[in-house]
Amino acid sequence: DGEAGRARCRRERHARLSMSPARANSSRATATERLVLIPAIAKNSTTGYKNVTYDRSKKRFVAKVRDGGKRVHLGRFNTAEEAATAYARSEYGRADAAKLLQPRPAPTAAGLEAIRQAEREGLTLVTSGSTSGYKGVCYRPKERGTKKYKLEVTAEGKSLYLGWFATAEQAALFYARREAGRDTSDLTAPPPPPPPPAPTSAAGAEAARQAKREGLTLATSSSSSSGYRNVIFKPKERGKKYELRVGFGGK
Repeated sequence: DGEAGRARCRRERHARLSMSPARANSSRATATERLVLIPAIAKNSTTGYKNVTYDRSKKRFVAKVRDGGKRVHLGRFNTAEEAATAYARSEYGRADAAKLLQPRPAPTAAGLEAIRQAEREGLTLVTSGSTSGYKGVCYRPKERGTKKYKLEVTAEGKSLYLGWFATAEQAALFYARREAGRDTSDLTAPPPPPPPPAPTSAAGAEAARQAKREGLTLATSSSSSSGYRNVIFKPKERGKKYELRVGFGGK
């Protein structure tokens, strides 16, 4: 047993000595070429680097990516750092690095409040190299309404849609709470309706008073040109310029 133990120690020491230069060379190459080693996004990553895995059968680290449904093999390496460097040198790694280094706009007041709330709850907002800066959060500037950040993650190999949010930080807070098994209802509740607009005529003021007398609430909308839900203002229309249109039965 003593001899076997000493032999095992010699093998482990030899392995450490033989791998150390590779790590050193990788670090020097990264500094010289100004490469950015991309951290892993997946929680179950065993290497800590994106698109770098460990092949137990070959006892080597593998760098590979998927491009348009095809698998692109970038090589096998002795260390995770060498594999991560190979990925960083590739067009895919450089594209990821450009996203990471791209300056992002400062958070809005609502975004800053979401960050502070996460700190109060002891949660960490998971960042990524996406356009929003947060995992699973995509910015959709052409989306109608005020909520332009879509939260969509992968669960058990399937895409899972989690909702739309007004800021990237609110979406990231929702995801952090969901992962921690906490309540998210305050983030998904619809915002309060805006106050009704000031009447533009005596007839409009009378209609508002009549609704109040009947105990009715006029449904307002922040996205409507009239200030009211399903009421469209058409200034070029002759005569009556407000059109009321509602959907019924999907039509």
